[in-house]
Amino acid sequence: MKKKMKMKKLFAALALSSCALDASAWMVTFSGTIDYGFDNTGVFGTANQNLAGLSFTQSITAITDPAQWTLSSGNAFFQEVSGFGPAFTNTVTVNGHSVMFDIDATSYGRQTLFDQLSTQGGGQDLLWTEQRGLDANGDVIWGQQYAFSNTQPFVPTLDFNQTIDHSGDGLTSYAHFTITGERNAHFYSYNNSFVINDKPVVNPPVEVPEPPLISLFMAALGLAGLVRLRKTHQAD
Repeated sequence: MKKKMKMKKLFAALALSSCALDASAWMVTFSGTIDYGFDNTGVFGTANQNLAGLSFTQSITAITDPAQWTLSSGNAFFQEVSGFGPAFTNTVTVNGHSVMFDIDATSYGRQTLFDQLSTQGGGQDLLWTEQRGLDANGDVIWGQQYAFSNTQPFVPTLDFNQTIDHSGDGLTSYAHFTITGERNAHFYSYNNSFVINDKPVVNPPVEVPEPPLISLFMAALGLAGLVRLRKTHQAD
């Protein structure tokens, strides 16, 4: 059972990484100060901790391929996928303590972009990401983040793969996180800054030695072998 769970998580991570590379995943990161929250079980390092006033970031990375969602809709001014969906990750950092939640499937989610102010000359610009699912422990993970404005355009296009970096000035913005089950914590925050697709890759690349370093290392081993062989001949 554990082996199957590990394989499922591995395939989910590979799927997310692959989709991030081919522009069918986006990462939405909100940062700010927690307005209200409490950590009952030490999810972020300390049990029974009042989270109000602490700094946080939350990065939700979700696949946006319409074929993998229950619903998909859009027109000239909005794009949305929603409902039951594929795997996702939610990385949350509170007061410097970072926790990554790797979820096999979305029990409910929505990824939305509105660009009405530019295309319609009125209405609303909005971005929204929301994800719910069960982690390997059976805990329910729920992350929700949105920003909108009826006067200030801030969504340049309806492409989920675009990069948006905004201070949040002039916008209504909101971030929420909840984990319930064996672990229990929650918080919400207003007036956040956010970045869309600053680093849209789930798993960081594995560092490998540069070819010149490998060559030097192999040359050193070869030289050591020659010295040893020469000493052996001299002893004979």
